[in-house]
Amino acid sequence: MLKKIEFLKEVLKKNPSDSDAWVQIGYLYFQKEEYENAINAYKKGIELNPNEAINWHNLGYLYYEIEEYENAIKALKQALELNPSLAITWSELSTVYIDLGNFDEAIIACKNALKHNPKDESAWTNLGSAYYNKKLYRKAIEALSKALQIMPNLDFAQKVLNLAKKAKNEDLNKK
Repeated sequence: MLKKIEFLKEVLKKNPSDSDAWVQIGYLYFQKEEYENAINAYKKGIELNPNEAINWHNLGYLYYEIEEYENAIKALKQALELNPSLAITWSELSTVYIDLGNFDEAIIACKNALKHNPKDESAWTNLGSAYYNKKLYRKAIEALSKALQIMPNLDFAQKVLNLAKKAKNEDLNKK
């Protein structure tokens, strides 16, 4: 990986306006968990080519990884402005909203992700998690069951599904 980074640095010495090289080096820094270098490289690549939605998505993901949630939201929304059908970005945005406790926005983002990719198990899991946190247990059970139909070994989805079923039963027993 270090050789690839050094190679890309040489490319950038010769052509500092190569946006693809900046993005590639950003990705390599991300893999090395050098988040500040990764963010700076992605920003430079985006500055040179601001119309590439996936680069904005990746920048948003980087911000999410270092818990800079507001910056993550801004970058992810910019990606969606450029490409509103980018399901992976809607799904990532829902993850940020869930971590912030903004379950209504998470539900909206999940529904948009699923509109563009109905087999997105992460979006189904996030939708179920958001519904669970809003105490909408029946909807949570439906969403989490769909996630598990797509990918049966999702531990988190299974755990939340079990919690939702238990909570739903407890609600029924109170009545």
